[in-house]
Amino acid sequence: MTDVPATKPYIDPSRTALLVIDMQKGFCDPESRMEKAGIGTANQRAALPRILELVELCRGYGMPILWSQQIHYPEDVTRRRRSIPSHIDKQKWAPCLRGTWEADFVDEVTEVLRPEDIIVEKHRASVFFETTLDTKLRMLGIEQIIISGCNTDFCVETTIRDGYYRDLDVIVVRECVAGPRKRFHEDTLAKVETYFGAVVTLGEFPSVVMSPEAVEASA
Repeated sequence: MTDVPATKPYIDPSRTALLVIDMQKGFCDPESRMEKAGIGTANQRAALPRILELVELCRGYGMPILWSQQIHYPEDVTRRRRSIPSHIDKQKWAPCLRGTWEADFVDEVTEVLRPEDIIVEKHRASVFFETTLDTKLRMLGIEQIIISGCNTDFCVETTIRDGYYRDLDVIVVRECVAGPRKRFHEDTLAKVETYFGAVVTLGEFPSVVMSPEAVEASA
């Protein structure tokens, strides 16, 4: 863990939002292209109960909940412009294609969505890239983001980097991010701890959230 999170509570619920990245059937379902390609979805499914627990914790603190939804376009001509194959070309399949069931959130997420939640549609890895996420966070007065979802080494990591470059505090909850490649997953968490923010466990999370009294005193 980094030194700052260990010293005292530092997450201010009044200026913090939870971002849940791409908990969709294309990345989590055992019948998805990702699973059938041999990459795997078991780790993502295993993280789902912890992610839903984190969602409820953040709701209890009054934090906004934002869900990203990856949608790939089958007819996306921009990928054909590359001299070097894109990641989709390299793997020879695309998840979460527009108009398919893979783009849907997993059923467990659909069951807990609320009208006040915000869904951010995206077409590239980072939730910030050419979406309205940055504007939405600024309108909500958000300066800290809690990161959860999948996949750790790609969509999660690129979002973490983009959040950090926008001078947001980034907090990653260890059990609440997942990806199919354990080595890549751990490498991303190590980079967060070294460069981009803080990594906490779900058990530690409540201890780093400021109390209402502490928030008032710091105002």
